[in-house]
Amino acid sequence: MRIAIVDDEALERKALRKMIRDHLPAMEVIAEAVNGREAVEIADQYKPDVMLMDIKMPGIDGLKAIEWIRRNHPDIKFIIVSAFDTFDYAKQAMRHGVKEYLLKPSRKEEVIGALRRVYDELMEERRKEEENRELQKRVHQLQKLVEKEWLSVLMLEEVSSEEWKQWEALLPFSIDSGMFMVIQFPSGGKKEDWKYWIEQTLGEKAAVRYVIGKMMDGQMPVLFFHDAADKAFPWKATIQSLALELIQKFEQQYGQTLYIGLGSPASHLEELRQSYYEALAAVQYYATQKKAKSGFLPKKAVFAAATIDQTEREKRLLDAVRQGDLEQALSQCLSYIEEAAAHHPFAAVQQKLEETFVLLSRMLADFGIAYERTTTFHSCRSLEELKKTAAEQLQHMTRHIQAWRHQQANGKLGKAKDYIDEHYHHLLTLEEVAEYVGISPYYFSKLFKDRFGKTFIDYVTDVRIARAKKEMANPNKSLKEICFLVGYNDPNYFSRVFKKHTGLSPSEYRKKLLAP
Repeated sequence: MRIAIVDDEALERKALRKMIRDHLPAMEVIAEAVNGREAVEIADQYKPDVMLMDIKMPGIDGLKAIEWIRRNHPDIKFIIVSAFDTFDYAKQAMRHGVKEYLLKPSRKEEVIGALRRVYDELMEERRKEEENRELQKRVHQLQKLVEKEWLSVLMLEEVSSEEWKQWEALLPFSIDSGMFMVIQFPSGGKKEDWKYWIEQTLGEKAAVRYVIGKMMDGQMPVLFFHDAADKAFPWKATIQSLALELIQKFEQQYGQTLYIGLGSPASHLEELRQSYYEALAAVQYYATQKKAKSGFLPKKAVFAAATIDQTEREKRLLDAVRQGDLEQALSQCLSYIEEAAAHHPFAAVQQKLEETFVLLSRMLADFGIAYERTTTFHSCRSLEELKKTAAEQLQHMTRHIQAWRHQQANGKLGKAKDYIDEHYHHLLTLEEVAEYVGISPYYFSKLFKDRFGKTFIDYVTDVRIARAKKEMANPNKSLKEICFLVGYNDPNYFSRVFKKHTGLSPSEYRKKLLAP
């Protein structure tokens, strides 16, 4: 702790310095002043943690100096050391936030005791500040996870209106209009460096708010949006201009080419999902044709646009792969290829299959499965080759899902259970535990309930209540202490939760437990 001594008596300053040096090794006197004006200058120059301040000094007195200093340095703490024992001075000192008022001649025990109390208070404040910074950091990280998870759900899942309301409660924004961009990075290279570059560049260049999704197969989705309706906002021109600027700067920075697909502007959730599929189809079109580097889906690629909404068969295909059911997945996929080939050109069928399998790859990534496709449907030259390639990829995907479900899923969920059992007394969130075990929060929630027969919150509550019951057998621990010990910050809330689970209040339960 850094200390400044302000007193017009040299002997008093010397005595105080010696007390601190001899008895408080964790504290250091960094400056001395003989009057209030010098005290103000010292505060500005050295910013000490504590100032030992006399009241009666030439020029500006100690109380006036404290008043001036606190305007610019509200965190500095003050200890008055004065020969004047009057209520008026004490009252003024209290008004300025001075908590220690010592009388001269200064007794060693009083000075040391006062400094130790201020030191303890300062350390506690710093501890709380650090906790708050860490909490804010965690909240920010969790918020980013929630945003990415929400974006994945928006792109891939059919979600009920009730589930959307729950998502909206978690998000720090609402969306009235927006559109998607999908960025295709070059093959190879340092994807993480490129991702960081995009995040930094968008932070500098984007004229509207945005959420960046997970990178999969070298593709990164970005949703741009307004949280207030503005029908006149030039979405297409604004985002298309941004796309061209990204491509140009990326080429200057890395000497390689980005391809960017854009989806139509939208004002409803269903339209936003369509905007994503349009952007996905567009980026694949431009990356394949290599005639342009960005843009919206051309009219000649009408099949992709016309079938942008997931068909019932596509949904069943996603569900089959999610369950690891290869037979059902093959049946749905092959039927879809045949139906599409009967009504659309071969190139359009290739394009649509490519979109569908990108969605499947994203789904595996959300499960925490590291899987990368090695071939694309654009290389196929016949319908039979298209079917064969689709069947091979489905076999690989379902094999990964089956292995994950039988081995990794139970292991990861068991790991999550162990983590909760060890950290139940801390602030625990579903997002934190899902990140710890490497599963998307959305799927973690579903898998956890399937595995243990109860929601994440219910399981955490059960663990805490069980622990609280054990602690109540110790009569030396208060109910308030037990409340904090098992992870609750509010004794009243703890009491309500406990009674809901046991039918008895904590005091009633303990009385019954300890009854002879």
